[in-house]
Formats: sequence, structure tokens, C-alpha cells
Amino acid sequence: MGNKIIMFVIIALLVVLIGLVGFVALYGLQAIQNNPEEVSQQQGRTEKTLTQREIDLVKYTEPLISNLKIGEDGKPHAVSLKASIGVDNTDKESAATVQLLTDREPVVRDVIGQILRVTTYEELIELNDFNGIDIIKANILSALRVEFATNLIVSVTLDNIYQ
Repeated sequence: MGNKIIMFVIIALLVVLIGLVGFVALYGLQAIQNNPEEVSQQQGRTEKTLTQREIDLVKYTEPLISNLKIGEDGKPHAVSLKASIGVDNTDKESAATVQLLTDREPVVRDVIGQILRVTTYEELIELNDFNGIDIIKANILSALRVEFATNLIVSVTLDNIYQ
């Protein structure tokens, strides 16, 4: 009888311990997700607010035309837009980044196209109607930062969107 009680206590303590570890892990991850500044500091990067004078724009004059993902209406749609990429000019590497983005325009266009090709016409209209185009810009910004392995890319501007 005594062994059963000891076994029951040990199992109960293990269940409580596992629950506590799960609780801490879950809420710890949520806290990190809700505080991007803390995450960027942990990764050795700090996001800073830049003025327009501290951002150099790499402008692509040729319109980018991309198919959109087929949505609820079942019809193919395409979009045509012009893009500009903002680069933090307060860093000593900014000139090299601007030159890289200029030289690698086809890569930039491909990255933007990849984001657009997974967006449906309905999503684009819905996002555009509610000024949510920022979601697409944020996705493009994130993809460009990964593609070019730099956080000096700070903004994406999309002009003249036509469907």
C-alpha cells in the first residue's frame, strides 16, 4: 500500500512539473512574439526609426507584372506595379547595399513576384480596401531581407497597383 502512495505522488509531481514547463514555454514564446524589439536585441540587431533623409530609395522604373494566385472566383488575375526599396543610409554598408539592389533587380523582381503569386485577387482587393497593403509590403520586406541577408533594407513602396 505504501509503494502505491509513493508511486502516485511521484506521478502527480511529474504531471505538475510537465504542466509547469509547458506553461512557461508557451507563455515565454508568446511574450517574445509580442515583443519584436526584444527579439531583435537578442539577435544583435536593433530596429531604429529613420527619417526620410536617412533612407535611400532604389527605384525600379519598369513595371513588375505578376500573376496572382487563383482565388474564389476561379479566374486568373495579374497585377502591375512599380516598386521602390528603401535602404538605411546611416550605415557604412548602405552604398554597397544600394548598388547590390540595383545590380540584382531581377532577383528583387522575383522576390516580389513570389509574394504576389501566393496572394489572391480577393486578398489584394480586401487588403487594398482597408489599407492592409502594408501586410504585403511587410512580407516583401521580410523576404528581401532574407534574400540579401541584410537589415539595411528598411522599406518597400509599391506604386500604381492595377489588377
